Amino acid sequence: MSSCFALSSAQQGLWYAQHLDPSNPIFNTAHYADIQSPLDVSLFTQAVNRVLEQADVLRLRLCIQDDMAQQCFDGPQPVLEVHTACSTTEEALAHMRADQQQALDLRYDSVSRFILFVLNTHHFIFYMRVHHLAADGYAMNLLETRILQHYLALTEGKPCPAPLSSIHHVLADDQRYLHSPKYQKDRDFWLEQLQPDLDVASLAPTTALSAPTFLAHHQPVSTQWSQKLLQFCATHQYPWPDVLTLLSAVYIARHTGQYDSVFGVPYMGRMGNQSALAIATVMNVAPLPLQIDEQLSVPDFLHQGMKALMRTRRHGRYRSEQLRRDLGLLGEMRRLHGPLINILPFDTPYDQTPLHATSHVLCAGPVEDLNITFRAGTQAQGMRLEIEANPKLYSLDMLQAHGDRLLTFIEKAWDAPTLQAIPTLTPSEQHYYVHTLNHTEHPVPVTTLNALIADTVSLHAQQTALSDDNHSYTYTQYQQRVEALCLQLYQAGVRRGDIVAVGMTRRAERVLLLHAILRAGAAYLPLDLSQPPARLINVLQQAQPVLCISDTTIASADPLPCPTLPIDALPSAAPHLSLQQIESAHATDAAYVLFTSGSTGDPKGVVVSHQAIVNRLLWMREHYAIQAGTRFIQKTPYTFDVSLWELFLPFISGAHLYVAPPEAHKDPQQLAQLICQHHIEVIHFVPSMLAAFLADASSQGLSIPLVFCSGEALPAYLRDRFYTRIQGQLHNLYGPTEAAVDVSYWHASAQDQSDPIPIGFPVWNTALYILDEQLRPVPAGVSGDLYIGGVQLADGYLGRPDLTAASFIPHPFATGRIYRTGDKARWRTDGAVEYLGRADFQVKLRGLRIELEEIEQILQQHPAVQHCVALVREDQPGQQLLVAYVVLTTPTNPEDLLEPCRQYLPDYMVPSHLVILDTLPLNRSGKLDRKALPAPARQNQAGTLPTTATQQQIAALFQHVLQLQHPVYIEDNFFRLGGHSLLAAQLIAQLRQSYPELNLGAIFAHPSVAQLAHYLDHELATRTHSAGFEPVLTLHQGNSQRPALFCIHPAGGLSWCYGALARADLDQRSVYGLQADTFHNESTSQTHLDTMAQRYADRIQALQPTGPYHLLGWSVGGILAHAVGVTLQRRGECLGLICLLDAYPSSAWRAQPLPAANAIYKALLHIAGFDPNELPHVALTRQSVIDFLRQQNHPLGALDDTQLNGVFEAVALNNAAVREHQEQKLHAKVLYIQAGLDHKDTDLNPAMWQPWVEQLHVHTLPFLHAHLTGPEASAQIAPLLKHALQQSETHPTLSMES
Repeated sequence: MSSCFALSSAQQGLWYAQHLDPSNPIFNTAHYADIQSPLDVSLFTQAVNRVLEQADVLRLRLCIQDDMAQQCFDGPQPVLEVHTACSTTEEALAHMRADQQQALDLRYDSVSRFILFVLNTHHFIFYMRVHHLAADGYAMNLLETRILQHYLALTEGKPCPAPLSSIHHVLADDQRYLHSPKYQKDRDFWLEQLQPDLDVASLAPTTALSAPTFLAHHQPVSTQWSQKLLQFCATHQYPWPDVLTLLSAVYIARHTGQYDSVFGVPYMGRMGNQSALAIATVMNVAPLPLQIDEQLSVPDFLHQGMKALMRTRRHGRYRSEQLRRDLGLLGEMRRLHGPLINILPFDTPYDQTPLHATSHVLCAGPVEDLNITFRAGTQAQGMRLEIEANPKLYSLDMLQAHGDRLLTFIEKAWDAPTLQAIPTLTPSEQHYYVHTLNHTEHPVPVTTLNALIADTVSLHAQQTALSDDNHSYTYTQYQQRVEALCLQLYQAGVRRGDIVAVGMTRRAERVLLLHAILRAGAAYLPLDLSQPPARLINVLQQAQPVLCISDTTIASADPLPCPTLPIDALPSAAPHLSLQQIESAHATDAAYVLFTSGSTGDPKGVVVSHQAIVNRLLWMREHYAIQAGTRFIQKTPYTFDVSLWELFLPFISGAHLYVAPPEAHKDPQQLAQLICQHHIEVIHFVPSMLAAFLADASSQGLSIPLVFCSGEALPAYLRDRFYTRIQGQLHNLYGPTEAAVDVSYWHASAQDQSDPIPIGFPVWNTALYILDEQLRPVPAGVSGDLYIGGVQLADGYLGRPDLTAASFIPHPFATGRIYRTGDKARWRTDGAVEYLGRADFQVKLRGLRIELEEIEQILQQHPAVQHCVALVREDQPGQQLLVAYVVLTTPTNPEDLLEPCRQYLPDYMVPSHLVILDTLPLNRSGKLDRKALPAPARQNQAGTLPTTATQQQIAALFQHVLQLQHPVYIEDNFFRLGGHSLLAAQLIAQLRQSYPELNLGAIFAHPSVAQLAHYLDHELATRTHSAGFEPVLTLHQGNSQRPALFCIHPAGGLSWCYGALARADLDQRSVYGLQADTFHNESTSQTHLDTMAQRYADRIQALQPTGPYHLLGWSVGGILAHAVGVTLQRRGECLGLICLLDAYPSSAWRAQPLPAANAIYKALLHIAGFDPNELPHVALTRQSVIDFLRQQNHPLGALDDTQLNGVFEAVALNNAAVREHQEQKLHAKVLYIQAGLDHKDTDLNPAMWQPWVEQLHVHTLPFLHAHLTGPEASAQIAPLLKHALQQSETHPTLSMES
């Protein structure tokens, strides 16, 4: 029986890789020689067989026991096969490839095969195929060389060379090394040199497992090139293989951007021992760590690099597979090194023979990424460049481009003063990426927006130019109103070159004002009034506008830097004033100023000229063939630069702009209705909003000819979903605020298969450059920094020449400037640009630009914060979270840390999660390791998993409806997990499949898994119609030690509307909703409001025996809250906070005419959060209103007839009770929240409460009355309410009766 031997350390890794994929033939290494000389076939056969007999490894056979391999050398002796059937090289190649592609089972199959193809008397092909377990590249070359030596000896009658060494010498030598001190010394060296957090880059953007095949590009190197290489090396006394290795490493680093990296180089492992003459696999791929400083001269770098090469070779025997295990790199496809650089200076076996032949490699083994190989003789003769690559990562075109570029790069290095001076691209590539792709010149008139619009007005005088739900303007009427406003602005002191701030809700009048500002020669500055006053004041102080036109007053302790007034308070124009007296703007004047998030902690104002935006709009008009009469919708917030083309493109095209109601852009159903109702043909979406829109059933089947996306990366899946739901075209646009909205375009058509979707090609008179850190252009497939040039560049940052100079830099290829976007991008081979994300710490969250450093600046101001970092995480696809990480000096309440953010930052910049760490994680360079920052923990770190079938059903539905990835515990509250009323309706709809009698109120009354399961299992049969309709509804169960907040129902009798407010941060107090008695079959005869107040006070005191009592009410609920407060006051109780949400005393209603019969349905729409004036298509009838609410999936639409009757009854009774009620004086402080967008044409005013309260503190918020309990308004009310609650508990109001 034959002896078996353990695999060598070199063989073990190869066997394991083959064992994982036995059908993969990639380990069949194969070479062939194309011999075009006469050949003595008999002597050649004799020479081959002599050498094969000496190579005992070629009789290798594997024995597998217990899933472990050993090797025997008792297999059949290989011999040369002579084939004469092929007559062409192609036929022979087909046979060779077929053989090489046959996977081998080395338990039974021969490890090797050798064939001589006789094509004719002067043309032969010699083929060698040996499994990688038996031979490496050195061994294959040794085999071929020894065969030639034997053949020449036989033909010349000379002695044959000494025999080859046995495989047993190799195995013995391997064992000696493994048990020697040198092995441990090598291991210690590498573990000191390399760290477990090793992150090496590739020339490909991703990683992949080795494929069964590989791509290969072979390129001969000219003799002239080789001679220059030898001359350079002779001058500096460098070995030419080392020069090629090191300059190839610089080439790789130039493409990856990773200059402190690890490269792969072969370690032969044969010199000085018997394996030098053995056919075996010994070679190792050793890591070559290099720190490449491009400031160094080429000789200085080579000098340093050769020292690194010496260190690698000194310790190169330690197997790379073992080192990967030592460093923990085996998981997640982490690499030990980047591309392999292989120099073979012994690869011309036929040079010293009379045979004219060339060697070719069919397969050298698996290619994980990319292998760069230079093959040549010892004096660099016959050199050829071979690039092999993983076909999952590269294409043949890419390999060919790398071949040309690498040879040019190395050649340029010989004369370059420093590494930095070596150009990355070939001259033809440089011209292509800098000039050809940016050949966008197009004539555009030197003019202004208002001049272009004036030309359009005369052509389309009677066509509709502008409309909203309340007004419509023809082009003539539009012009008249704009000119009138322009004169008023002039009268108010506005002149050419000024800035006018605007803080108005979205409506047609706002559009007219913006156009009038431009007509007056000024630039407009849009303000978002939902932002904190401190931020608005900062913007105004920076911009120094001459005037601010605002719907509401901006709260400020100090005088504002400019006068502020509503639009209808603009002064009348002087009788003698004419438009001819007003100096118009010039093309180079500013058209608008937009403030974006700033890295210094302050927002920064971007100033954009007329000429810049004119270029953008004229390009869009022509490129997308915008015609007169095309219907646009203006829905984008006007502080977002995308709004520019919505606001102005229609007016230079003779088109019609419909202005959507405020907040409509957030509601997919309302948006779909508007699109249908107004026949919208052009619309814009931020991709995240497009995703929400397409997810809504109302989007199915809509026809929208032109849909544009920008503001975020457009995912490919969203493009594909778009075409399953919408009839129209989808276009992807890209551009920063600093370059007039958009600078590139891509048609994301139904046929487009791109993933990622490109941002495309530059627009007119615009250039896109992708450069490295030294402003050198990069080739296709290489990540670089995106720069923009051309006419659309902004003038800069208002009043910040330092920031302007840092971002708008001198043009490296022409005169003028280019803008550093801070975005990473890469070219595709077709010249389109792919967006890769941010290079700095500026991010986009749902389309809004955020400087993370601005958030960090605010957090850092807290005295307890030692270190902090903010970032946007996307741990689940499509779910972005803004997270702040802090290290504290003293324990601090997280809410206290976030309070300054809420005071100064807009809500979208306030972190949704705050994680407290002991230290911030650092990488081996001592820098912050952002990848190591932990994901924010869920609110319930632990809990009880559902056990009963009902609990499991509910938990699964929570996960499905809320799209949760983590387990749901029975303690989890639906609303705390992110639910809201619309999602609650979806949840109940699904539960009704098992519980048909279930109503929506159940989830409000029983919001946790355990509560809802208990209700379904034990209470549903007896309490079907009372769940959610109880006299007192628990909206939030908080700390029983804190005084609760009691919210009193509006006219409809239900207090569900307070759910969003109840879930806000109100110091963990309980929140209860008092509801009408009309749902409980009690007497529904006319009840006086004082009687209701007595009943509600009884219920409040039953729940909370002692004060202070906090009361809140919206609309009619406010009148009731006041009355309940009076009742408690009479009982001698201590009152806390009384909060009225846009409620007006009874005296305001007594003088009003009796409501029409359909007023009850109008009231129901108000209660549901809809403004009836915005719904002309909804008839004010019982069935029409109910149908509408059900179409909207509104919770009220889910009620049955009995419950709806209770709502209608409550409305009727409450309206009557209010008219008969007489208020009494309430000796308490009242917090009043006014709906700033309503009641403009009425006498309703919060001051009407003055006779009936002690003190009235009014806050006006930019919402309609109907929207005041919605999520957006509740988010703004909650901080005011929380502060007022805290103050009232510090200084409660004692009863006047006590």
